[in-house]
Amino acid sequence: MRILVISRPKFPVPPDQLPALIQGFAAWRERYRSISESFEFFAGGGGGFGVVNVPDEATLNQIMLEYPLGPFSELEIRPVLDGDKALAQLQAALQAMAAAR
Repeated sequence: MRILVISRPKFPVPPDQLPALIQGFAAWRERYRSISESFEFFAGGGGGFGVVNVPDEATLNQIMLEYPLGPFSELEIRPVLDGDKALAQLQAALQAMAAAR
């Protein structure tokens, strides 16, 4: 299951907590590097996104429970699929609708 995770700052991180949070974030990144297809920051700051490939929703939940910046972030989590597969499904659905008329 491929999941797009978008993280944007929602609350400021207290300056005295920032070094520990960044260290925790780096450790979290290393822990889940093997399931990350993409790991990106938005240019100029202000969050970022990643695509993770997880076996199930419980694994995704564990990853997000451990996300150190979670309490300070607005998170958007969206399942994604290969664009060519999605396009083929759309074309097949349109053909089925046209045949049903």
